[in-house]
Amino acid sequence: LAARVAALAGDNAILAGDAILAGGSVAVDACCGVADEGFRRGAHELAFAVIRASLHKHGLENDKLCRRYFFLLDTVVKARMSAKKKEPPKMLYLREMLGRVPEVLSGQIALLGGVDGVKAGECGVLMKERGVMVIGLSLLEWRLLLEKPSKMEMHLSSGVEEAVVRGLSQSESDDQADLKLSWNAWALKLCEAEEGTPQLRGKCLLQRTVLLLAQNSFQKAIESSGEVMRIQPANKHAAALNATALHKIGRKKEAASAVTELIGAFQRSEDQHVQDELGAPLELFVSLLVE
Repeated sequence: LAARVAALAGDNAILAGDAILAGGSVAVDACCGVADEGFRRGAHELAFAVIRASLHKHGLENDKLCRRYFFLLDTVVKARMSAKKKEPPKMLYLREMLGRVPEVLSGQIALLGGVDGVKAGECGVLMKERGVMVIGLSLLEWRLLLEKPSKMEMHLSSGVEEAVVRGLSQSESDDQADLKLSWNAWALKLCEAEEGTPQLRGKCLLQRTVLLLAQNSFQKAIESSGEVMRIQPANKHAAALNATALHKIGRKKEAASAVTELIGAFQRSEDQHVQDELGAPLELFVSLLVE
């Protein structure tokens, strides 16, 4: 199989020349043949990598190629599918999957489909029926899933931030406390794995702090809010949560000091944009003063 992949890459220039005369079918048929052989031998990830590279080489016009892509994507997704429908989806990172392709074959696949054929993108898709989120799709793959009809129920994300925010929203809407924490942990893990912005990570940690405080996990809430304040020192919501957790755990002097700092921060907040964001921390702050 490795020899066939290497031969496919080596013959790519010849096949591409023939493909101009044959409407692209010669090169596509050759790629599909190698992918089919990989599938029969159980090398599903390698088969998908070959078809993905071919897709980047030949585009979305060949129906046979597009059908193979859908089939092999579903095949690698099914290997990770979750039986528990209510839990957050399992993750399939194309970056990691492509990294498992042997280096010598990765080079041959790059010759076949160019750099984009072996590089993970920024888009994602939730295969709802399978309970798996695929991260690392290129814009071309995203277009294919968006434009071509499929029987699979999918939710597309244009980037990591959109997927993370969706996870945070699910955490907020769920009724069960353990599922709330599970969705938040899922969103935070995705943010960290894909190197999300500090602001996005801070948003995940802030939600986690609120959930921990609601479960009376005060020490963990202190640690979580502290992480937010290290990322965003001016975040008053995190400071108010931190002060509340300190008070609840009995560290009164530290809580009082935090309250004093918050009073000064509130008084300095003359900018209208800042004032608009003071609702939640101010509410926490007043509740803390009442206690």
